[in-house]
Amino acid sequence: MSKFDLRDISERLTSSRNTEAVLFEFLGYLQAVRPEWHATLAFYEVSRDALVNVYQRNGTRLQRKDLLLQVDQLPPRLVRKFFHPSAFFNHSDRKSLLAHVIQSSPYYELTTLEAAGIRAIAPIPVWQSAICMPLSDHDDILAMLTLASEKKGAFPSKAIGELLPIKAMASLALAQQLHRANGPRPETNGHPQDDRAPLKAAAEFHDQLQRMGQRTAELEAENHGQKERVEALVQEIEQLDRNSSYYRDELDRVKGTLGVLEQQSVAANQQLSEAYTQLDIPVTRLNALQHTMGFLREVCQVIAQEHEPAEFARTMVAWFSEHFSVERCSLMLVEGGRDTLRIAACVGIDPGVAREARVRIGQGIAGWVAHNRKPLYVRMKDSTKPGLHTGQDAYNSDSFVSVPLVHNNRMFGVLSLSNKKGGEAFEEYDFDRAVIAGSLLAITLGHHEGARRTAAWS
Repeated sequence: MSKFDLRDISERLTSSRNTEAVLFEFLGYLQAVRPEWHATLAFYEVSRDALVNVYQRNGTRLQRKDLLLQVDQLPPRLVRKFFHPSAFFNHSDRKSLLAHVIQSSPYYELTTLEAAGIRAIAPIPVWQSAICMPLSDHDDILAMLTLASEKKGAFPSKAIGELLPIKAMASLALAQQLHRANGPRPETNGHPQDDRAPLKAAAEFHDQLQRMGQRTAELEAENHGQKERVEALVQEIEQLDRNSSYYRDELDRVKGTLGVLEQQSVAANQQLSEAYTQLDIPVTRLNALQHTMGFLREVCQVIAQEHEPAEFARTMVAWFSEHFSVERCSLMLVEGGRDTLRIAACVGIDPGVAREARVRIGQGIAGWVAHNRKPLYVRMKDSTKPGLHTGQDAYNSDSFVSVPLVHNNRMFGVLSLSNKKGGEAFEEYDFDRAVIAGSLLAITLGHHEGARRTAAWS
């Protein structure tokens, strides 16, 4: 049964003295019967094509808020459904089309993404489900009713169906009150028209709907009986099928054959996957080798170019940083009595820290690499590796590469790469390319050293 008493609401609306009294009774009735719903009603002014005068009932008080919300600022689908359907369908007969839209779409269900568009007329600031329903007089929209709830799925189709007669009564009552305020009451055969007649007709229509619901329940009971008879026939057919041993045996044989074929198909797919995997390994290695050869050519071309000795270290560090896609790169050279390393050029390290930094050979990552003259490649954190990063360093991962620069059995420095972009780990091919680049860089540094000695002797 419906929670709404149409006769009760009909009497309430009929006895209302003015428009605000109609709104007070209508919104109060919704508040009493459906306390989990929150409602507002905004009048629509055709001349300005906007919603004005939003009403909301709070307990025993009817609150009014004046606003001017243009219709085109509402959610587009809501506008097309109720206000401007002719613009959407490119139809010249707006009134007939509007009447068809309102009849076929008595309400519009909002989504949370459209909350911003109805914020000015929403009954509560945050809601999980909401609908909009137009109150209309024939083809003209009088007002927009907005219902919202903090619960999801608060407006099922059954509840909306129960609300539609109430909305129709409220529309009639509002139309009559507005007509009284704007002009004389209509007369029929010289006598004033009874305002209660349409509301009473709506109540009788609701009673007829209830009788139709009872008839529907009777039909459902009959269908249930027919369903039981159909199920009995199905059981008889199944019994006949079970008695047919020939078809059962044939079916089992076919199932067995299909099972064998399925197993063979699975085995074939596994073999094919393994073959693709084995084929992918040499292809990957070949691609990595090709890229390494290309990288080697580029390194040789860069080193072969003429560079200013003072700018050579910075140029190479910048080039390595770009081609290795790293955010931190440093070139440390042996200085003094060949027992310390200093940063000759760097990327990603504070310049003030770089100028003052000194590392004794044998200490830390670079010192270990210089002392042992062995490259160091760390893909992930490993406590067995010497001198991992300290907590004060700005590293985005525990993966890094550090290679010694050795030529003619002489230690020139250490090239260190870390902080690969995106926090990714260094791969084997990165390590191979760094070792090759370090060897070529050591050769170049050796030539520069020899050139300086020759110039000094001359």
